[in-house]
Amino acid sequence: MNDIAHSIFQQHTDQLCGAAVRAISGRTNAHFRKGRLYLDDSLVPVLAPHLRLDPDNQTFKDFRAVADGLALRLLACDPTIYEQACPQDETARLLYDFFEQVRLEATVASDWPGVRANVQTRFRAWAEAFEHSALIESSQGILLFTVMLTVWSRVTGGVLSEAQQDLLEATRAGMAGEIGEELYALRRLRNDQAAYAAMAARLAEKVSLNLAAEMALDRRPKDSDKNSRSLFSLLLTPDAQPEDGFDVAPFGQSRVFDQHQASYRVFTRRYDRIELAASRVRRAELKQFRQQMDEDRASLSIGVAQLARLFRRIFRMPQDDGWIFGQEEGILDGRTLSQLIASPAETRIFRQDQVIERVDQAVTVLLDCSGSMRTHARRLSVLLDTLLRALGMAGAKTELLGFTTGAWNGGRAMKDWQRQGKPAHPGRLNELCHLLFKQADTSWSRARLDIAALLKHDLYREGVDGEAVLWASQRLQEQPVRRRTLIVVSDGCPMDSATQYVNDDYYLASHLQQVVRQSISQGIDVVGLGVGLDLSSYYPRSLAVDLQQALTPAVFYDIARLLAGGHRR
Repeated sequence: MNDIAHSIFQQHTDQLCGAAVRAISGRTNAHFRKGRLYLDDSLVPVLAPHLRLDPDNQTFKDFRAVADGLALRLLACDPTIYEQACPQDETARLLYDFFEQVRLEATVASDWPGVRANVQTRFRAWAEAFEHSALIESSQGILLFTVMLTVWSRVTGGVLSEAQQDLLEATRAGMAGEIGEELYALRRLRNDQAAYAAMAARLAEKVSLNLAAEMALDRRPKDSDKNSRSLFSLLLTPDAQPEDGFDVAPFGQSRVFDQHQASYRVFTRRYDRIELAASRVRRAELKQFRQQMDEDRASLSIGVAQLARLFRRIFRMPQDDGWIFGQEEGILDGRTLSQLIASPAETRIFRQDQVIERVDQAVTVLLDCSGSMRTHARRLSVLLDTLLRALGMAGAKTELLGFTTGAWNGGRAMKDWQRQGKPAHPGRLNELCHLLFKQADTSWSRARLDIAALLKHDLYREGVDGEAVLWASQRLQEQPVRRRTLIVVSDGCPMDSATQYVNDDYYLASHLQQVVRQSISQGIDVVGLGVGLDLSSYYPRSLAVDLQQALTPAVFYDIARLLAGGHRR
């Protein structure tokens, strides 16, 4: 799978898995990002080894199974009971967590046969991979593998393969006397979390001591010992936080796009529309959103007036503003010739151009309102609201636009295409919905309530970036100013499932690259603001910001430096 196809696959998978978790658990703040589960901005740790995936080497079925397993945890694991019984020792704690996950998959999942099948298939796949790895050759690895498979089999009733039973037989027989009581009790107690947790903690602590003893007795060469330790670093260390730095947005050239001489096609514009974003939100809800935004912004130490002065220094440019008369040098002022004849010694007979520095700038912020962006809506709303206010105070004309689709999976455009016999290469195949949050002729103070519509999650669907950039550029060109800047805010490559399905993975991406080049050639300064993603694949000048962290003045100063890059005098 190429880079852009993988990125599209990951975004689509994140959306579907997030929906599954929300449906099962009832937690509306749950969402996936790059294969990881978050509650709002908090990463949900994944400790059970069969639920830990490498996002680059897994199928959708794997991700869906992980989503099901984590949804069960959110739905039916009482965190208070869990924490009360949780051992302090790290290895014991992680084994204890695995035992609790097995309990959930054995009890709660029984109400959903599909979920139960998904998590069981995922566990069997992990067990098979472990069985064929070098880790199974160490005494620690076989002990750990035996305990995990035995607990899983007893608690869930799952049947081990003959090969697995043969592999575990000797180790299982040797430890039966020491941990047999706990193993037999777990199945009996699986419907009582508190009683099960106490027994699971006891078993985890015993196994942890055995593992420590095996490691102390291990006298293998150093390189082999390194492989042994990887068992714990891979399977038994708490889920790490996302790595520093940002992924680069994938890009490539569309075969379909090239076949049509780089001509972008649209199947139908019949259902496209431009709407006031605020018109899709009840006024009472808008007021609640605005109050939340104001409270969030008040908690930040960001000086809007200071930002406005910074933007003014960036955008101001010299402009002629008439003449200065009575100067001793410059251009001879014809009106003073009679004065020169009467007083030959008079020297103040010249005029000079009067030049002042003025902001003659329009800035449009174009927001990607695709489904994955809704998880950032709260912090994005504060960032964009503050940015617009500071730019307005600096003297720039500002617009806040958004782009999404009118439906998922093509909507009415897809149905029309199907009714017409599915003609080849239909081009864009969805309903566009372009949103107006704040227009250029409206001040920030008048638009502040409308801007709060950014928090309306129902607005966020899919995204066709190229046409949105073209629309925003056309609006900018209509502004009677000397300089124009377009800031595109996005967290991924163009994504519309129906269009990708009937064309290829690069179709929308190729069009976006073409439109950005076109807009820049028309004198518009186009920059990308990536939310957790480096957008340099599409925008020659871009900045990536991490909205998982709290907003600080440094974020706004970085944006100012980005804008200053196109305004050197």
